[in-house]
Amino acid sequence: MAIILKEREVDSFLKKTKIKPALVVTDSQVFVKADASVPSDIPLTSFSIMLARFKGDFDNYLKGTPRISDLKDGDRVLLLESCTHHVSCDDIGRTKIPRWITAFTGKKIEYDVVAGHDPLPRPINDYALVVQCGGCMITRKQIHNRLQPAVRAGVPVTNYGMAIAYVQGIYNRAIAPFVKEDKNTQVYL
Repeated sequence: MAIILKEREVDSFLKKTKIKPALVVTDSQVFVKADASVPSDIPLTSFSIMLARFKGDFDNYLKGTPRISDLKDGDRVLLLESCTHHVSCDDIGRTKIPRWITAFTGKKIEYDVVAGHDPLPRPINDYALVVQCGGCMITRKQIHNRLQPAVRAGVPVTNYGMAIAYVQGIYNRAIAPFVKEDKNTQVYL
């Protein structure tokens, strides 16, 4: 049975009902709140990480995400949005993720955003990291085709949810439902 709650309802729901969910799936943008509200013995992930596992390049995302810690001053990060949604003032790909990565690394990083089928503004080798959106509007094949130039060039790739989880300190917990028990226990904070 699926139960849908607002983030402000989770604490009281868990206390009042004593229900222990088999899995909690949250929006990546509220990972910190979800992590605080959901007991550590309940698996927690996000919609974006589920999409990464089911139709993204999950193995390369697992390799690429920790490379956020290796970013240096002057590095370029490419954010790939697969659709052409209406951009809001606090857009996740254009504003929040760059802000979170910059705050996490403490580095001066340049960001390029490419939406839909728009061409890249520079060669893929110019980037230190590629961050792909969840890809909810495209197919698995389209995501893989979009990421292949970066993978072939040795440019690390990740996706929105995995990058957010990483910079917010809950990466290992967020990927745990999709990796073996010998998951990465690297301490990076």
